[in-house]
Amino acid sequence: MNPSFKKIPIGVKIFGIAVGLLIMLIGTSFLSYQLAKKVSNELVEISRYSIPLRNMIAGIDSEIAEQEIDLERIFRLYEVTPPNHDRIQDSHKRFEDRNAVIDNQIQTAIRLANDALNHMDERHEIVEFARFEPVLRNIEEQHQKFHDQGRQIIHLLAGGKQHDARLLENELETERENADDQIGNFLIHLEKLTNESASSVEALENHALNVNVAIVAFTTIFGLLFAYAITAGIVRPIKLLLEGTQAVEAGNLEVQLPIRSKDEIGDLTHVFNNMVRDIRDKERIKATFGQFLDPRIVDQLVRESAGQINNEKQVMTVFFSDIAGFSAISEMLTPGGLVNLINEYLNLANEPIMSHRGVIDKFIGDAIVAFWGPPFTSPSEHARLACIAALEQFAQLEILRRKMPDIMGFRKGLPKISIRVGLASGELIAGNIGSEQSKSFTIIGEAAEIAEELEGANKAYATNILITEITRQLAGDSVETRKIDLLPARGNQRPQYVYELLSRKGELDESTRELRDVFEDALKSYRNQSWKNAVGLFESCLKLKPGDGPSKVYLKRLQLFNQKPPGSGWDGVFMDGKT
Repeated sequence: MNPSFKKIPIGVKIFGIAVGLLIMLIGTSFLSYQLAKKVSNELVEISRYSIPLRNMIAGIDSEIAEQEIDLERIFRLYEVTPPNHDRIQDSHKRFEDRNAVIDNQIQTAIRLANDALNHMDERHEIVEFARFEPVLRNIEEQHQKFHDQGRQIIHLLAGGKQHDARLLENELETERENADDQIGNFLIHLEKLTNESASSVEALENHALNVNVAIVAFTTIFGLLFAYAITAGIVRPIKLLLEGTQAVEAGNLEVQLPIRSKDEIGDLTHVFNNMVRDIRDKERIKATFGQFLDPRIVDQLVRESAGQINNEKQVMTVFFSDIAGFSAISEMLTPGGLVNLINEYLNLANEPIMSHRGVIDKFIGDAIVAFWGPPFTSPSEHARLACIAALEQFAQLEILRRKMPDIMGFRKGLPKISIRVGLASGELIAGNIGSEQSKSFTIIGEAAEIAEELEGANKAYATNILITEITRQLAGDSVETRKIDLLPARGNQRPQYVYELLSRKGELDESTRELRDVFEDALKSYRNQSWKNAVGLFESCLKLKPGDGPSKVYLKRLQLFNQKPPGSGWDGVFMDGKT
């Protein structure tokens, strides 16, 4: 750096910076003028995408209508005696040809919408056009359904089932009306978006031009005067700020600087004081709550309050456990004994979770809620660690059983302590959640609800640990499982299998392995509605393991199915005695 430059007073330097900023502002204003014109041109280009897209959708609607006419023509031709098979064949060919045309037009429209997105600059326009592809995909799906049902109608007509074909046609008409409404709404929305864009760009361009000219004139005059006025009083507060910063760097968190002005330097001093106070408070929080919370959560809360955490959905694994029959056990204890039992159990159950990098979310009486996932565990191992921690709960349970005489105060008639565990994986949000007065670091999401439901489902199946299909897939080949049942779908999801977690990989005993294999064969017969074979296989399971809960459940279901078997379209889900 030039030595002569160091001799220039800081006020002159700041004044020079202010002048330089003003020059940059003028340049920025000129650039804004150019950008305003560019925005106008880009919005005009949007209309070049919108209009062709609208025409394509209208063409798709027309082709679908023609395809419906072809289908109706086939109906009429089959009603003629004898049917003219040549004309039927021609109409059928047109029906299929139009399907190919429609599919091509939809794909072209999707590509056009995506191409338009690549040329968008404005956020609201990007958001609007980003909605087009899902709508087009939905139109494509509805058309494919229409086409498939049309084929089915033609097949019924060819088989002489005109009545069934007419019933299916009535259903098809309802779906066609829904599709027409969706396409119509899409066209109206597209037309409205095009008109609004064209109108707003003209107004925006004129306004931007006027505002930029005014800003340049005002800031040039005011900036020069202001820069000159503040230079004289800015040097001392900056020196104070520098001294305060050096004190904080040296570890002094009690620094508080006097605010001598109400300008930007005064605001900066105020921000500095708040910053030091926040740092001091966070250090106190870490020192105080580190005794009660997982240190990883304390660190997470500190970083979250500092704005360093962006709470987003991430795939995690949730653990939910509960002591079976705890109400009956609690009636045998005094309040003090009950507290001792719960504390002893929670202390033992906590060890496998913490040793396998899980995070305790909360204790609900004797229930434990924990989770594994980013940033505490990597995405590739959270399901495996959760499964291992769940299996090790039962080793801890044996320790608790040995301590029961001392806890209960007697040795005979001790209750049998057992636990049920549910594991589920899925998208969750982990963060500091609550009101302004009271917050808790916790997890929210459907997977947490499923884990709790699976914990309760253990009671129905007489199992210990139930996990979801997703958890099993994420855990990979690190564990041994048994497929238990197909549970009803949630929302738009398909039905999901649940599995009983048996052991780590390679630790399954031979009798349990044989039971699992026979049980899976029984499930296949059950899904295929081979009731007699399924009964025999489930009874074989009971011979291998008398009292096997899942086998008993299925044998009871099979008794119901003997009286009222499910229909041909049964998806394998059993709900309250109804398929």
